[in-house]
Amino acid sequence: MLYSVFVYSLTIPKGTLYFDNSKTKYSTVRFVYGSDTQQETYVLAMTLDGNKWRVSIPEQVNNMYRFTFVGGEVSTGKQNMYFSDYKEYVSKTLNLNRTATSEAQMNAGEIFVPESGDNWAQGAWTTLALWQASQGSGSATISGTLPVVYINTNGGAAIDSKDTYVAGSVYIDPLSTGSTALGTQTTPVSAQFKGRGNWTWSAFDKKPYKIKFDAKQSVLGMPNNKHWCLMAYADDYLGYLKNPVGHMLSEVLDLKWTPHIKPVELVINGQYQGLYFLTEHIRIAGKRINITEQEDNATDSVSGGWLVEIDNYREENNIEFYEGNGQFVMVTIKEPEVLSNAQHSYVQSQMNALNSAIYGSSADKLWGLLDLNEAAKYYLVQEIMEDCESYHGSCYLYKDRDRNGQKAKWCFGPVWDFGNAYNRHHYWNTENWIYVAPEFQQYWIGKIATWPEFQDKVQEYWYVFYHSQQDIIREQIASFVSSVAQAAKNDATVWNGTNNYCENSNMMQKQNDFLTEFNWRINWLYSKWGEGKQSTHDITPSTTDQNQSIKILRNGQIFIMRNGCTYTLTGARVE
Repeated sequence: MLYSVFVYSLTIPKGTLYFDNSKTKYSTVRFVYGSDTQQETYVLAMTLDGNKWRVSIPEQVNNMYRFTFVGGEVSTGKQNMYFSDYKEYVSKTLNLNRTATSEAQMNAGEIFVPESGDNWAQGAWTTLALWQASQGSGSATISGTLPVVYINTNGGAAIDSKDTYVAGSVYIDPLSTGSTALGTQTTPVSAQFKGRGNWTWSAFDKKPYKIKFDAKQSVLGMPNNKHWCLMAYADDYLGYLKNPVGHMLSEVLDLKWTPHIKPVELVINGQYQGLYFLTEHIRIAGKRINITEQEDNATDSVSGGWLVEIDNYREENNIEFYEGNGQFVMVTIKEPEVLSNAQHSYVQSQMNALNSAIYGSSADKLWGLLDLNEAAKYYLVQEIMEDCESYHGSCYLYKDRDRNGQKAKWCFGPVWDFGNAYNRHHYWNTENWIYVAPEFQQYWIGKIATWPEFQDKVQEYWYVFYHSQQDIIREQIASFVSSVAQAAKNDATVWNGTNNYCENSNMMQKQNDFLTEFNWRINWLYSKWGEGKQSTHDITPSTTDQNQSIKILRNGQIFIMRNGCTYTLTGARVE
């Protein structure tokens, strides 16, 4: 006797799926899938989305038999029927049209396209980008795998200036990513928009933007603030990975604040713009750079808080001086924005004092002005990223207000802009410290690196990173690549052929390319530092020691910080 054996292995992926109804012309569309080993069939309502229908799957479903699309308002939810019985019920009892049943595998963000309008029409899955191109638009649309930021400007005005805001509104649709929506399609949130960046604004067709909400907003789980950035990363030939990984390193090395980066897809005035990265703007705020916010144009209490940038552009609030080695340095005061003479003079005197201490001979004087731990951690991030422009521009420092006779120290950070990471090795195949013969001037760091206290502290952080943190970064890289892979393909259909470096949409290849550079740099640093120096500090957990704290990273990894050093609790993780 012969028996038929069926393997029920259809997976319904978590995410958004679409249906092309242009040939079937169903008045209402239902997505139906189910099992033939259990009496369970699921009927999901689809929502009209322009010229297609969509459904969001909250969690991945495994070991289903087949699926079909039904034209008609059948009851939604779980049906206690075998899938084969349910499809017969739809066709013969309810007399509704449907597509042929299929076991074709699908991916989140794809669209099912029937071959005809006939009952039991055959069909196949395809990417939204290819489907949109087949409609004659020649452009991609959203992948359905990431939150979507919809920007509409008043009157459809173009966002074409870095200096002048354009008024409009924002709606963020999280789709099925688990994030919270911002506004709705019918009631979006008021905001203003302008361009941002310097070279990235002028040199590339894919532009970065600044968002300023009329009121503070929590966006995709990030803390309330008015100020946000939409980064294009058009200068990244390594598949958008440079900046996200730089920020990952900042977090595992425990800099005091690391700006969040959330991948999204962007639509401006109805036009799909591709893959973007919604990022916290660098500001003094309670959940960002958490220091005292100093009043504009103040004449007293001017010792802090301060946010400045070692800059390579002359700006309105510049401080200028010559470094101890003769290099001309410009520092831009970012906050406060409107300065009194007292405020301007204070920062000028502080930069002069810091410059003198870096090139001086007193360790007490230097580390009394500059936070040693933050300086070491910031430097280690830049060295691992082989960023030879790290102390040239977009290099931030901040300082809290002096209190109770205690002088607050200047801190390097937060990290920002890794556009030139790995360029020296990639283009010129050279190996060296980031401050040795750089392509761009590297202010201060070449001299700071000669201080023995600094090198000792760097090697303590390097020891922890080398033994317990580098694999965390590799795991996060794989997760990031998986999350943006489909959106990157759609992005490429928009920007390929333009002057953008990120036009290769094969994210797995880009992941391999990035890891080649990352691993090369780790190995090179190991050849110079070995395993580093293990700190001898006592790390017994304490609830009363103010010099000790416990940190839980966004990925659940647990660390103990004591006396400025970070220690991993191996194998410990919060789920």
